[in-house]
Amino acid sequence: MPNRLRKIFSNLAFQVLVALIAGIATGIFFPAFAIKQRFIGTYFISVTEWFVAPVIFLSITSGIAAITSLRKLGRIALKSILLFEVITTIAIVFGLAMAALLKPGTINKGNLQEIMKTHFQLPYHETTTGWNIFLPMQNVLWILTSAVIIGLMLHFLPQKDKYIVKLEKIRDLIFRAITLFFSLTPLAVFSGMAYTIASFGLHSILPMSKLVAVMYLLVIIFVFAFLGSLLRYYKFSIWQLLVLIKEEILIVFGTSSSRTVIPLLIARLENYGCSKPVTGFVLSIGYSFNLIGTSIYLGLCTMFLIQLYDIQVDMYTYLKIVMILMLVSKGASGVPGAGFIALSSAIYILPEIPSEGLLFIVAVERFLNEARSITNTIGNAACTLVIAKSENEFTQQ
Repeated sequence: MPNRLRKIFSNLAFQVLVALIAGIATGIFFPAFAIKQRFIGTYFISVTEWFVAPVIFLSITSGIAAITSLRKLGRIALKSILLFEVITTIAIVFGLAMAALLKPGTINKGNLQEIMKTHFQLPYHETTTGWNIFLPMQNVLWILTSAVIIGLMLHFLPQKDKYIVKLEKIRDLIFRAITLFFSLTPLAVFSGMAYTIASFGLHSILPMSKLVAVMYLLVIIFVFAFLGSLLRYYKFSIWQLLVLIKEEILIVFGTSSSRTVIPLLIARLENYGCSKPVTGFVLSIGYSFNLIGTSIYLGLCTMFLIQLYDIQVDMYTYLKIVMILMLVSKGASGVPGAGFIALSSAIYILPEIPSEGLLFIVAVERFLNEARSITNTIGNAACTLVIAKSENEFTQQ
């Protein structure tokens, strides 16, 4: 086999792309077999989440211990939170405004309602509240807080360099294990896509295709127009970033979880030139507070339901919607389905919108989840580059 072909076939991004296509075909033509493969993707996501906590902990601990100025650390934290809050608020308003313009909810509910009630049940109806969505975020914040405290303790030790070296050796060992494990990614991607197509079927997905199309259109516009402009201001290119993290994007698309690639993304951005303290710290906070794709999704789907039920909304209610979506978006960590739980929480808080409308979104939730997860990943990577460049913590490799 020629070297060029061997290089293409051994590329993880190529393997994931082939797995996606094979999964779709299997779901369509061999649905019974496809449904049985679900456990592969489920176990893969479970195992990858084991890596998230130690990577975040070790990255932040060693980074803070090695940082030269604690004042600078405080500035990075404040700047990150402010940037995340501004961007996600803009994303929510963008989702609401564009949905009001494009009107994805102006469809006939009659036949669609029967299809949804026949094939789907509304999840989280009994258990979802406005607070249980914060459990994933609490876990991340607990790891983050512990890492910061231990990192600060190490920072003041006279022999801190010895401990930093040991932490980084452990971290490098974990990264090697992650690299080895992620060679199984194509199997997980095949499993997830095959199960989705086989379970829901194109006959149930097509009636909601307008909502899916608008979601993908909005995230594309936001990524290239808003994030692209932000990166350009700091002398980066959005195309350059997308090429850099193309493997991570395909993995997120196949697994529907942005959290699976946190360890890979940390290593990728560090190798690209972002300093360890900035990369570990900003990405960790970002996966709780900077969920851009989820924010667009929440705005879009809320407006979709408003249009679906022809609800008249005044300016006060719109402001209330924005405030509630800002609140629930902060708990929608990068776990599969967390965005839908956040949406459910918002709808239950808003009595103006019938909760049964969530049935319509369930049919295409997997495809909406992929769009928001990919956008969350791109947004966190972009913000990490911005913070690193603004703090002179970026060195082009």
